[in-house]
Amino acid sequence: MSYPCSLCGRELEKVDTVAVCTFCGHETPAQYRCAAGHHICEECQLADWPEVVERVCEGSRATDPAAIVNLIMRHPMSAMHSPQHHILVTPAVLAALRNKGLRPLKPGQLATIIERSQGIPLGACGMRGECGAAICVGALVSILTGATYKKDRERSLALQASAEALLAIARAGGPRCCKQSVYLALETASIFLKRELNLDLRFEPCCDFAARNEECKKERCRYYVG
Repeated sequence: MSYPCSLCGRELEKVDTVAVCTFCGHETPAQYRCAAGHHICEECQLADWPEVVERVCEGSRATDPAAIVNLIMRHPMSAMHSPQHHILVTPAVLAALRNKGLRPLKPGQLATIIERSQGIPLGACGMRGECGAAICVGALVSILTGATYKKDRERSLALQASAEALLAIARAGGPRCCKQSVYLALETASIFLKRELNLDLRFEPCCDFAARNEECKKERCRYYVG
């Protein structure tokens, strides 16, 4: 019996070696690996979704948050549309800022950040005008500025960041696409951080998921690659 690689579809080969996990970057024993070298360690296979996000962001050395979220969204556990996407934006941007040497991350901080980003239900965009990916841009700015409900400019910046991300997603139109919402939230975050906090973060999105999305807007989406 053969098994396809969950990342590229090539047949997995039986091996007995040590390989770098495609997701977390750790070197671990490997019993299967595809011809392209993809390997998923046991910890990343068994992790729940918040742990997957944390492990990828912790191990990534990418300075583009789009590269980080694309890798997370390739995990076998990832769904095309789901609240899973609501917790991607904040940790991915903070990991990219760490990797550029712009902001440090303390041990355990990613788990705390992910916990803060959870709780927005599936379909909230249509039911109450609230996209989790957009709200997490506000959470990101709140973390970077140390905002609380008692602070002045910091609180306003967090609210403004969420509002700008929501507006970008609203203007994109069409039925929901969680991938597009994540990219729009990241693009908004990149612009906002440069303008308001002088943090320069490169953002070059490319959607690899259109073939899986029955509701894909194709050329109407700026991230679509035909």
